Amino acid sequence: EEMRAEVRAGRLDGAAVDTVLEAAGHRLPRRRQAIAGLTAREVEVLILLARGMSNKRIAERLVITPKTAGNHVEHIYAKIGASSRAGAALFAVQHGLLPEDEAAARAPG
Repeated sequence: EEMRAEVRAGRLDGAAVDTVLEAAGHRLPRRRQAIAGLTAREVEVLILLARGMSNKRIAERLVITPKTAGNHVEHIYAKIGASSRAGAALFAVQHGLLPEDEAAARAPG
């Protein structure tokens, strides 16, 4: 449960955690259907994007280049029909990728 919480918080890679848990004999839950056709990596990027990270910071976190992070962001926008980071964050909250409490805590006002 702790490892899964770390994945949701963006501190651990979901695929790596699945591999470790499977090797330890844990049964893995069925894979969720892709949301809006997003890949697992795009979901990771979307979560970090919704948390307000820049492309550069997303790249550092996921150990990819900033250009690759930017490409992921553009693909995400196209797939979910968003045109801004705010729209992407709203999409993430609406699809259970980011707790509403966390999003509300970040909202100005």
